[in-house]
Amino acid sequence: MLRIPVGKLQPGMVTARNVYNDDGQKLLSANMTITWSFIRRLDEMKIPAVYITNSYMTGIEVEPIVSEELRIKTIQTIKSVFSLLDSHRSDIHYRDIQSLGRSIVSEVLRNKDALLHLNEIRTYDNYTFAHSVNVCIMAVLIAVGMNYSEERLRDLALGSLLHDAGKMLIDSTILNKPGMLTDEEMITMQRHPQLGFEYLRQSGKRISAPALHVAYQHHEKFDGSGYPRGLKKAEIHEYARIVAIADVYDALISDRSYRSAMLPHEAYEILLASSSFHFDPDILPHFLAKIAIYPIGTLVKLNNGDIGLVIDVKPGMTNRPTVRLVMDKHAKLYPNHTDLDLRERLTLFVAQVIRDKTVFDLTGDKIITP
Repeated sequence: MLRIPVGKLQPGMVTARNVYNDDGQKLLSANMTITWSFIRRLDEMKIPAVYITNSYMTGIEVEPIVSEELRIKTIQTIKSVFSLLDSHRSDIHYRDIQSLGRSIVSEVLRNKDALLHLNEIRTYDNYTFAHSVNVCIMAVLIAVGMNYSEERLRDLALGSLLHDAGKMLIDSTILNKPGMLTDEEMITMQRHPQLGFEYLRQSGKRISAPALHVAYQHHEKFDGSGYPRGLKKAEIHEYARIVAIADVYDALISDRSYRSAMLPHEAYEILLASSSFHFDPDILPHFLAKIAIYPIGTLVKLNNGDIGLVIDVKPGMTNRPTVRLVMDKHAKLYPNHTDLDLRERLTLFVAQVIRDKTVFDLTGDKIITP
């Protein structure tokens, strides 16, 4: 599969994954043939890109840590619950969130040895809700590596799902502003941890103090330079120190209205460079070990000029994936599927990741088959 921007789609291409709108409703199913009508509709709904089948990736799929069905259901529930926050109503369905949090914990535990391939398509308007679910999955995955009990994992999951609740109490013109915030707007935005904490604390629902402090402290930094209280090191609850890592990583790899997403290996480098001053240096390695730096389906250029698709990533050496060669440095297609395990070919390495905006320009219909 290849991620192709909607502006580069052509009739006859075949979807490799389901495509959903902001409400979690399916717009296109996998294995559907693209038409001009579909392309226009996707563009109108601001869907940024679609995964398209190609002959080089036949039979190769990424096994998600959490099922698509559970992810979509949780996004829908979070959106519903956060809409009640926005309207200042108190009848929030915490039981639904707790139940979904338990389900996420169960699925993460079943797939605890899997690597994180976060490469779903998200619209700008859906960011906060999908982000909350991704942060929950990643936070639980980190905590599993830290040998948390299932009870603590469920508590952490609830706090993670609700960590951005305070954003719904911020004026939408600031929350969804496409450009940089003014100093005054930034001060307002930085109130969302305290707003969320106070609202959840006063809601009368049974939310543990540690889970509440995820909402309050997830923007604190290990060196004390964060907000809202400038806490540092162990003054920050461990749940919040975990969620802070997941929160930043997912934000970096997400398309926003004001900037394009970073690639996973770029976000990995930023987190690594931020160890000890932004993040807890004892917790961060648990997360970095779970990231697929080059997720399956990524088009990469090797140091010898060959171009290929990542088809496998092994734990422990995520910077040396298995690559299926597509074309050589002269843009000549390889006639057969030639796979290189970079763990065994030590003179070769990934020199460049080819972004989705240039994938089709580079390969055209050479590797995209209807």
